[in-house]
Amino acid sequence: MSEKTIYVYVLETQFREQLGLSANAGLGALGVADGLDGRQWAEHEFGGAPLGDKRLSKRLVTVADAKAENPGRAFSGVAKGDWAATKAYYRMIDQPEGSAVTLENILQPHRERTARRMLGQKTVLCLQDGSDLTYTNLDKCSGLGELKANQTGAKTRGLNLHSTFAVAPNGLPLGVLKAQCIAPEPRSPYDKRRSSAIPIEEKKTFVWIEHYRDLVDVAATMPQTRLVN
Repeated sequence: MSEKTIYVYVLETQFREQLGLSANAGLGALGVADGLDGRQWAEHEFGGAPLGDKRLSKRLVTVADAKAENPGRAFSGVAKGDWAATKAYYRMIDQPEGSAVTLENILQPHRERTARRMLGQKTVLCLQDGSDLTYTNLDKCSGLGELKANQTGAKTRGLNLHSTFAVAPNGLPLGVLKAQCIAPEPRSPYDKRRSSAIPIEEKKTFVWIEHYRDLVDVAATMPQTRLVN
């Protein structure tokens, strides 16, 4: 077969927005630091997140920019007494069940930028790991799970954050490809099944397989880049 050159003309310039994509979706490779060294970095990484309301998407960019200045503090401390900004932040995260404000949607623009940074690499290390987020002292907080007992044997409450990080072979981070917050549920005392009889989908370790499957899908979009899970 002979090689052919195909030219594509864009009929609708706002097609990405109409399809719910970020402004950079489908574009070419990025360098590791492209777009991260200026004041617009938060807009590049989080702008256009599909949160169901453009005002919430803009608020996310503002929050990310402010938190980056002081990542070790709660937003109330980052806001430095700006009560209006603090209220806007809590309005953004205090959403009803089924809202579009989810971890997956918040990360979507960043995931797309991460994929473009991966395109510029011959090899990318995709590192999975879990972190326990302990909220035992938040007595009135609902939706928490039961974490592993600590060194004293006391049970703790919180969430397990499972993430896949994309890293260049020289150690430079490229971004977060996927992240899930899971509330672990203790096994029912009435469940007498042997471990080997429990379907893998019901096991806590299934999250590792979910993230691996996601990487298989990502790898299919960048055949020139080798992904190491």
